[in-house]
Amino acid sequence: MQKMDWNQLLCKDKIFPSSVRVNDDNDRSEFERDVNKITFSPFFRHLQNKTQLFPQPNSDFIRSRLTHSLEVSSVGRSIGNLVAKQLNKNKIETNLPKNFQRDVSDVVGAACLLHDIGNPPFGHSGEDAISSFFKENAQVLGKFMDHQLVGQLSHFDGNAQVVRIIRNSHNLNLTLSTVASVIKYPTTFNLNSIYQYKHSIFNSELELLSKVADSCGLIRLSSNEYGRHPLVFLVEAADDICYRLLDLEDAHKVGLINFKDAYDLIIHIIKSKKKDINFINDLIKDLTVEDKFSKIRSYALNILIGEAVEKFIYYYEDIMSANYVRMTKDNKLLGLIDLLLLDDSDMSNSLLDIGKHVKQYAYSYRPVLEIELAGYEILSYLFDQFTFAVLESDNPLSKKSSKLLQLIPERYNANTIDMGEKLMQVTDYIASLTDKMALDLYKKLKGIELPEVSIAYF
Repeated sequence: MQKMDWNQLLCKDKIFPSSVRVNDDNDRSEFERDVNKITFSPFFRHLQNKTQLFPQPNSDFIRSRLTHSLEVSSVGRSIGNLVAKQLNKNKIETNLPKNFQRDVSDVVGAACLLHDIGNPPFGHSGEDAISSFFKENAQVLGKFMDHQLVGQLSHFDGNAQVVRIIRNSHNLNLTLSTVASVIKYPTTFNLNSIYQYKHSIFNSELELLSKVADSCGLIRLSSNEYGRHPLVFLVEAADDICYRLLDLEDAHKVGLINFKDAYDLIIHIIKSKKKDINFINDLIKDLTVEDKFSKIRSYALNILIGEAVEKFIYYYEDIMSANYVRMTKDNKLLGLIDLLLLDDSDMSNSLLDIGKHVKQYAYSYRPVLEIELAGYEILSYLFDQFTFAVLESDNPLSKKSSKLLQLIPERYNANTIDMGEKLMQVTDYIASLTDKMALDLYKKLKGIELPEVSIAYF
């Protein structure tokens, strides 16, 4: 049976030829450099004003996509470190590369930082708005761009937009291992794949996918479809753990779930591992409510990190051979936390209860629904305006369309005669906007609000 090799999976090659480093005598690995480059990138900074659970939070205590990504990276590094330690300690693998534990932790941490940079404004409602625009205009747009690409955009996925950002940014120039570890669904849109309606690749990034797969030794499953890089499972697990526990914390802080209910939900996770609840209660009894929540949440996080590590080790041979038969349900590949939920245990029941409470009290919270609907309206309008301005560009432009195209930043306005690529650049631009930037642009184009002109004094 074919099996992936860690010496190839931890490939240090980069997307583009590397430049010569000046006065660089430190001992940073290429994967650590990836972490640093991502942290200082504009794409990462934009996450500070993109929706996590509560759109445009007015409180610094509520998570944005930025704080979420930092927390996911912290959890991911812990999972990666523990998995690498287990593989080494238990001699599960005997031919591991030098600095294996550090490199795995760095790659997972980097991929976790990257995992949401492709998300458009307003979270999943933003993805739905983009998908709906391309579905509703598929017939018209199909005259100007490849029908397959229209179909992919009609199922717009932030995961695919991540890979597009990576390909288009020469400044990031990441290692191929980090790129592979963020490609959650290594295929184009295909309902018949084990990833089903999810995809991480637009047609424009197929060449990059092929390069990543060849360099890292990913296993080909079918045409344009590969098995995951093993570290993708750890990145996904870190994300799943964080949003399940931390969405509950945010819902509590907003006042949608009281402390007693939130405490009961989390304490069941701790009880499921036969932990000493009396000891924990004595430890937190004199703390503030906020500190009590943080303490029990940290216990639960630690337990779930351990569960993710155990699942990875249990399914290790399946993951390394991309033989996912035991890891699928209804022909769809499951992640480590999804597999945990199928266990019918005290642990899985606790996680399911948390999910039900967050869905009932947070996802259906009226202001959340109203802002999501507003986001849907904003993005639909922006796509309508900019897309049809681009379609005019082969003909004499109207004055309005000419002015609209001047608003698109140079980064998203590369000189190309390919109309499909021009329309993709519009998608790149609008998807890159923060919630506030999208709202401000909408107001100005609608004439609801005029921009202020600042005067420089010399």
